[in-house]
Amino acid sequence: MTTQLGRVLEEGKSFLHYYDMGDTTELMLKVVSSFEAKVSSKNVILLARNRPPDIRCDNCGQPARWICRLCNWEGLGWLCEQCAPLHECGEEMLPPVVNSPRVGVCGYTGSRRGGDE
Repeated sequence: MTTQLGRVLEEGKSFLHYYDMGDTTELMLKVVSSFEAKVSSKNVILLARNRPPDIRCDNCGQPARWICRLCNWEGLGWLCEQCAPLHECGEEMLPPVVNSPRVGVCGYTGSRRGGDE
């Protein structure tokens, strides 16, 4: 925990990261490029963003916008805008699909600002 990432990571290197807040999310990450940033402020600066996964509706194949908390336990429940209102579990079970590897895990809902987090 005392070693800086820049000392062990380099372009092209892949590594595993386990995020655990009760339900473990395993991420395979790869360094695709690097750069040095001059930080002149104490404000948060976005340096990287994951590509949103292409998740499709289990019913019709359109892009999923919602995930059913109940059906997700069975590996199902991804729903598009048209299929979500018809889903039998009800709207209270449907958090939004957000740009996070934790979407659908443990009720994680992220933020809906533009649909990406």
